[in-house]
Amino acid sequence: MQHIRKTIVVASAVVAFGAGWLAKSTAQENASSPVITYFSHEKVDAAFARGRLFGRKDRQGTTYSVLAATRGKSDEGVVHSHTVWTAVVVIMSGAATFVTPGTAQSAGTAATDEFGGQLIGGGESHRVSKGDVVIIPPDAPHVYRNIEEPFSYLVIQTP
Repeated sequence: MQHIRKTIVVASAVVAFGAGWLAKSTAQENASSPVITYFSHEKVDAAFARGRLFGRKDRQGTTYSVLAATRGKSDEGVVHSHTVWTAVVVIMSGAATFVTPGTAQSAGTAATDEFGGQLIGGGESHRVSKGDVVIIPPDAPHVYRNIEEPFSYLVIQTP
């Protein structure tokens, strides 16, 4: 009888230890697995009616958002900037002239960054259209002019 009790106690301890190890392993696996989100083109298109496609806080509490924006003729010439976040703008449809207000740079100062993107500064304008990407750092004033509708773009807000 004592042998049976000893076997049951040992078996229970092994099961408890195994269950604890499995729970800990699963929790660690889930905590380190990144969350991947997919949006079909239908959901992206529908987001333009709402103005927002995505928003999430990371583990450090930083919020990341993807906004869906449409600009029309009435929006032309409105200078604005973003004070606390960088905007990665992906043009989805239409076209516009993207202008960085300010004093124009002297000729020959345009350069590319390490990834081959063109650096632009105050007073420059560029025609942007479907497929173009513009990265706008915080506190960089900019404006859209000569808008060809429908001018729609996604804005990925990053810290």
